[in-house]
Amino acid sequence: MDKYGLIGWPVAHSVSPPMQNAGFTAANIDANYEKVAVAPEDMDDVIPKMKESFSGWNCTVPHKQHIIEFLDDIDPLAKALGSVNTVVNKNGKLKGYSTDGYGMQISLKESFNKDIKDASILFIGAGGAARAVALHFALEGAEKIAIINRSEDKAKKIAEEINILNPNTKADSDSLSCQKINLDDYEVIIQSTSLGLHADDPSPFDATSLNSSHLVVDMIYKETPFLKQAKEIGCKTIDGEGMLLHQGVKAWEIWTNEKGPVEEMRQALKKALGKDS
Repeated sequence: MDKYGLIGWPVAHSVSPPMQNAGFTAANIDANYEKVAVAPEDMDDVIPKMKESFSGWNCTVPHKQHIIEFLDDIDPLAKALGSVNTVVNKNGKLKGYSTDGYGMQISLKESFNKDIKDASILFIGAGGAARAVALHFALEGAEKIAIINRSEDKAKKIAEEINILNPNTKADSDSLSCQKINLDDYEVIIQSTSLGLHADDPSPFDATSLNSSHLVVDMIYKETPFLKQAKEIGCKTIDGEGMLLHQGVKAWEIWTNEKGPVEEMRQALKKALGKDS
């Protein structure tokens, strides 16, 4: 049996195992996917051991950058992003990929029929997920990308990286307190902070600033207060489930060299998220 897994710190909350294992079952592949909690200081000890027993794994926070030093090869996209969330082990040689941006790209196409090329996208938050997706979108030919963050310094850094990756993509940054950016200049609004995970979290952004033509995404895997506000305004909305699904399907396909059983993986994910009722 081939072993696959998810390394991160923490990983107890992850719903990836049932999704990935459903894919293996549907495709009659003798494999298992499990959670592997790895503290940052233990990477030097754990990764060599995983090379001996795992055929591949996903990386989540805080290992998406740190894992790169252990790789023998890296996909050009992941190299450009400086972020790896998928690793393949071929005869002890590790190669890294990034599927996060792809996951959001397919989710937008599936849910809104929205293509990234020539699109205008605004991100609320400047964490690792926002950065990976924003840079991927720049490489895919987005017309405009803006990042609004509590601290504009982090947002400005991502905008500068976008300008280097693709000078044809107009990049801008702002702070949540200033909000000098005109929201009407952007079609897609992506909320990428952790606010909304807990019931008593404040909304990271005043959704009343949006208009009904906006396509609104929250990377959190449920309907947050922010999404509820946006929906009340008349916006089309989705949560982060689609991104999680499609980045996972892409990783599965990289490991197996087969087309992923998307619907089986989707249903398993919905069940794990408590959305199957």
